[in-house]
Amino acid sequence: MLIVYYVRISVSDWSSLMTRIKPTLQVRWADGTLSAAPRSVPRKIRIDKRSPPPSAISLALTLFIIVPLYGTAGDLIAFQTDRDGDAEIMIMDPDGKNQRQLTDNDAQDHNPRWSPDGGKIIFVSDRDGNDEIYIMDPDGSNQTRMTDHPAAEGNPTWSPDGSMIAYNTDRFPDGGSEVLRQNVDGSWGWNLTRMTDNPTADDFISWSPDGRWIAFESDRDRDDPEIYLMNAVDGTNLQRLTFTRALDEVPSWSPDGQKILFSSDRVGEPQNGNYEIYIMNIDGSDPQRLTNSPAQDTYPSMSPDGKAIVFESYRDGHAEIYRMNADGTGVTRLTHYDGKIAEEGDFPPGNGNPSWSPK
Repeated sequence: MLIVYYVRISVSDWSSLMTRIKPTLQVRWADGTLSAAPRSVPRKIRIDKRSPPPSAISLALTLFIIVPLYGTAGDLIAFQTDRDGDAEIMIMDPDGKNQRQLTDNDAQDHNPRWSPDGGKIIFVSDRDGNDEIYIMDPDGSNQTRMTDHPAAEGNPTWSPDGSMIAYNTDRFPDGGSEVLRQNVDGSWGWNLTRMTDNPTADDFISWSPDGRWIAFESDRDRDDPEIYLMNAVDGTNLQRLTFTRALDEVPSWSPDGQKILFSSDRVGEPQNGNYEIYIMNIDGSDPQRLTNSPAQDTYPSMSPDGKAIVFESYRDGHAEIYRMNADGTGVTRLTHYDGKIAEEGDFPPGNGNPSWSPK
C-alpha cells in the first residue's frame, strides 16, 4: 500500500529536503521527465533559457513522494489474534511495533499468508458459514472470497509466481483432508487440480520458492504426521522426509529453497505435545533443533533474508509470537496478549500463526 504526496519546492530547498525525507522519491521535472531518487539527487535540471537564473527565482518542481503506508516488503509480519474474542488478522513490524488489525467481524479469520510480491494476503474465514479461502490487500481492503464449497477449506499457500494457490479441502467424499490447487484469477477458469488422494489427512502445505515442490504433513503411513514432498504440478514423485514416531508438522521453506522448517515433539516420549522448531535439508537430512522450551513452539516463518525466524510459542502461558536468529539464538517476544479469555470451543487465546512478508 502506497501513499503519494505532491510537493512543489524550490531548488534551494532540495538539500534540506533530502536530509528530512527518507522514502523513495519519484521526481517529475519541469520538462516532463520522471526519475527516481532513492539515495542521490539528479544534478541536471532543464531550465528554459527565457527564465531568469536559478539564483533569482524559486524554481518550481513537482515531487511525487511515494511513502509505504504499511512498511516495505520484508518489513511486515501477518498473524492471527484472538484479542477481541474471535480470531482476526493483524500485521506488525518485525520488532512487534505498529500492530494494525486488518479484519474485524464476529467470525474466525486466521492462517494469513503473503503473496510472493507482498501485494495480497490470503487467509481462512468462516464468515459465510464454513471455512473458505479469502484474499485481501495488505491494508485489509478488498476482502474477497476465493473458494465456495460446503466443505471446509484451509491452510492456503501461494505458488512463487503468485498465479496459483494450494489449500486443504474436505470436499472429496473418498478422501480425508486433501490438497487442492487452483488459479488465483478465474478469468480463464480456476483449473482445479486435486494433488493428493488419501483417506487420511494431508495438511499444512507450503510451496517451494522454485515452484517445483509442495511440502506437507501427512499421517498416510501410520498414525503420526510426517513431512513429505510432492511434485507441485500433479502431486506425483512423493518423497517422505521424516521418519519418527513423533508428530512432525507445519513445514515451511527457507527463502532460498535449501531448507525446510517444521515443528516436532520428537524429544522425549513419542507424541508428547511439546513441539520445538527444527530445520532440515530438503531431502530430510541433518535436522537441527532450534528451540528448547517446555512449552509448544510451532508455525515457523523465516525472514526474506534468511537471518531470522518468527514462530508461535506457548512458553508464557498462551500463544504469543517470538522472533529468533536463524540459528535459534536471540529469542525475543514480539506480542503481548491482553484480550478476552476464550470460551470452550473457541480458538486458543493469544497471538499466533505468523507469516513474514517477502522481499
